Amino acid sequence: MGKRAFSFLAGLLLVAAVLAGCATTRTNRFLVYKHGRAFYFASRSEGLKTMLCASGDFKRVLAAAPAVPAATSEGLYYYTCTKPDPNKVQALFVTLTPAQRKAMLNAFMDEGYLINFWPCN
Repeated sequence: MGKRAFSFLAGLLLVAAVLAGCATTRTNRFLVYKHGRAFYFASRSEGLKTMLCASGDFKRVLAAAPAVPAATSEGLYYYTCTKPDPNKVQALFVTLTPAQRKAMLNAFMDEGYLINFWPCN
């Protein structure tokens, strides 16, 4: 294989990997950012738990997203705040319809969060 063909193939694989990573993040993981701190939703981070749960923000987010079924909201809260389990949070999140996901993301933004923002400093 020539040097050019190898470079082309390597570039193509890199682009495919980036696109696959972005698709995965968009469907079941996203960043929540507030007050200079960013965390992936559906992570075991104590910082995320403090930011969402100890502050009461996540209860307000879920209450402001009535399109999300009550059982799903309860599960999201339980597996984020009470017994953190990223796999179960992701499994619940992917069951939401696009409209339900949008309602939840809008509720986060109404609560002062930026979605998929990573601070540069």
